[in-house]
Amino acid sequence: MEIDKSILEKFGILKNDKSVHDKPSTLHNKIEAEKQLELNNIKRGIKRFHKNIYKSRAKIAEKTGKPRETNESTTIYGQALMQSGLEPMCEAINKYFIEAFDGHTKRFASEAKLLTKCIPIQEVDKDNPERWSGIAFITLKAVLDSITVSSTQTKAVLKIASAIEDEARLLYFKETDNRTYSQTKEWLKTKNNYRHKRRVFNYAMNKHSLEYSGWSKEEKVKLGKLLLELLAKSTGFIKLTKQYAVKGKSIVYVQATQKTIDWIEKKKIHAEILKPFREPMVVKPKEWELNPYSGGYYIKDLRPAELGATLGEPTKQSTQTNEVNNELSNSQKSN
Repeated sequence: MEIDKSILEKFGILKNDKSVHDKPSTLHNKIEAEKQLELNNIKRGIKRFHKNIYKSRAKIAEKTGKPRETNESTTIYGQALMQSGLEPMCEAINKYFIEAFDGHTKRFASEAKLLTKCIPIQEVDKDNPERWSGIAFITLKAVLDSITVSSTQTKAVLKIASAIEDEARLLYFKETDNRTYSQTKEWLKTKNNYRHKRRVFNYAMNKHSLEYSGWSKEEKVKLGKLLLELLAKSTGFIKLTKQYAVKGKSIVYVQATQKTIDWIEKKKIHAEILKPFREPMVVKPKEWELNPYSGGYYIKDLRPAELGATLGEPTKQSTQTNEVNNELSNSQKSN
């Protein structure tokens, strides 16, 4: 992207000025212009950050004007919540599954039979929470995709259960005809559209006369409700709120808890400056005097992150993020 010419003109700097040895006054102007350009690039990065979040929450596609699925799970806060929620969700599903087959729970007992179709047969008798990572991921993604956009419970449970049924269908395909499954998967590895991939897998199964008995709507609703309830209890991310509509009819909505909303806002404030625009400088970079991260751009927020942060060692900034994650985690346990 072209450097902002108005800033160069403001400080009396020509864009094609390539002089190496500047007078003190000229050098001062160039440094001030560089700082202004860098601040603008930080602001542009913040604007891009919030624009991407807006797009992830939009129910109508900007270009086509057609309805679309929200995808907040791909945002920085969605990914953090996904990572934070996987382990407790796996534990919750595993606990339910064991209790269901031990006869300790009567509610949702039939749903356990559907879950057996979603994991390899050799995993069914094992007491291992990680076997449910795929189911936990699908459930979290379905909910987090609209975590700040209110959604009805009916829509949420059907979205969860339909995606899990697709997972069960693919597992059946893999265990019944692994060769065709692998060939189809290899052909689709460069494709990203979920619906297209789903159609292709179904076509391949039909072509090889592989019949899969689909789930009824009633089964989907029951399983979806179970997983939604387990997610709410194990993570504290969401709550189910009943609202009354026309003629006294009630509608249950899936909404983020206030603590989750507060955490998301903190996460956004922290993350909005992490991806600024970076452009060629109009002045010689600042000297690297103290360490490999003290030089380059004049505004600190534009410099590369310290190596410690990249390798997972806590810097001041990453420590603050950990404190926010711990705060949310602690609040979930207290609910």
